[in-house]
Amino acid sequence: MFIGVAVIAAVGMLFSAKDTYLRLLNSVALVLLTLSGGWTIRETLSHGSYAYGSGLLYWDALSALLLSVIIIIAVYVIIFSFGYMEEEVSEKKFPRSRLKWYYFWIWIFMATMLLVVSTPNLGIIWVGIEGTTLATTLLVGFYRSKKAIEAAWKYVILCVVGISFALLGTMLLFASAAPLLGQTLDALDWRMLPEVAGQLDSTFLRLGVLFAIVGYGAKVGFAPMHAWLPDAHSQAPSPVSALLSAVLLNCALYAILRWYSLANLTSLGPDFVGTILISFGVLSLGLMVGFILLQNDIKRLLAYSSVEHMGILAIGFGLGTREAVWGASLHLLLHGLTKANLFVIIGRLVQKTGTREISKIRGIFKIWPYTGLIMVLGLLGITGTPPFGTFRSEVFIFSGLFKTGHPLIGFLSIAFLTIIFAGFLYHFLQMLYGEPSEDVQQQPRESVGTLALAIPLLVVLCLGLFIPESLNEVLNQVVNVILGGV
Repeated sequence: MFIGVAVIAAVGMLFSAKDTYLRLLNSVALVLLTLSGGWTIRETLSHGSYAYGSGLLYWDALSALLLSVIIIIAVYVIIFSFGYMEEEVSEKKFPRSRLKWYYFWIWIFMATMLLVVSTPNLGIIWVGIEGTTLATTLLVGFYRSKKAIEAAWKYVILCVVGISFALLGTMLLFASAAPLLGQTLDALDWRMLPEVAGQLDSTFLRLGVLFAIVGYGAKVGFAPMHAWLPDAHSQAPSPVSALLSAVLLNCALYAILRWYSLANLTSLGPDFVGTILISFGVLSLGLMVGFILLQNDIKRLLAYSSVEHMGILAIGFGLGTREAVWGASLHLLLHGLTKANLFVIIGRLVQKTGTREISKIRGIFKIWPYTGLIMVLGLLGITGTPPFGTFRSEVFIFSGLFKTGHPLIGFLSIAFLTIIFAGFLYHFLQMLYGEPSEDVQQQPRESVGTLALAIPLLVVLCLGLFIPESLNEVLNQVVNVILGGV
């Protein structure tokens, strides 16, 4: 299966650091990953669920959605890495001998995320999330500069502390379920737990759910537990930043959603988890307003935007209505595509200009008009501007606040989003216009092939104009899984 493909590909990367070898091996691995993952997704969605290896691996509609996001973003980002990392080697930012380790850890990272969305066991999900931390720590500090190493240490310490809370929550759940399901893997299997949901010890369950949401919430980047995120995103290679923001955060959110589905079936009900998620969501939106307005580092700006969008998703899932959860499920996909595209195009821009400071980047339209066009599309997409799909998904989410009797939170959220839009517009217009520096003016012009990087944004645009019936059916299956348990 695709997890094996990722592990074998990772080991294969260590045999040579030659560009031709790495490109060929990565291309073959991506094809195999796409074929095996696509087949699994098709089987899952056509039958409602799919099990492999006596049920040790298991997928439903929610798993299939996350699996789709992982594969799509992985293909896009790794192909972009070919040229980007070769340019980094040529600029002597790291020796060629370490290039194989970059791809090794990328594929180990991929394998851990694939494991998270392929297991029906909450304990193994914790192991997978912890595995992503270990793999990405070495990617965050890949350049081995002082700031990169500091960011890596900050990332691993904060995430390990956070994930320890999730481990405690998992242990409390096991203590509650083991007397009913036995001291086996069944006691943490989210297929088995609904059968005894009404008999679980309410105190253990309440504490377990609370610890799990806070623990995984640190990995999602909910404010105020987001401190690791801007440092990690700004110091990691741009392709890694794209994977962190577009995929890793969603995988941690996936773990929370499994706990959310379980809590819905117990005496806690949907309001307990929903209130926590909405609180984190509003706090994440509100706090990011100031960071985004005052930011001068373009990659940190995108990182704070990721915290904002995780807040939007938390509100959508926390509301618990079919419309809001449908919108949040769509937004999860659209944010991944948009943010991956922005990190890729901004990473390319930073590589050319040699700076991440917004105040030093000027005249992009004059020098690189195709890059400028993609940035405009990215700006409109990430701020939820019509007719992009992110506008559609946000309308479904925030209209739910008014329909469920939360008008004050609704008005506050819309006000926060309006200010954030103004902040993004201000920063991006500065970079797009103005007079470029002499160094930038001497840079070679770009080819029309640059526009190929905009493919994810075009998908987001199309989904704002039209939702295919097949996608609508998938999203409805996802809603049923989240709100119905299994």
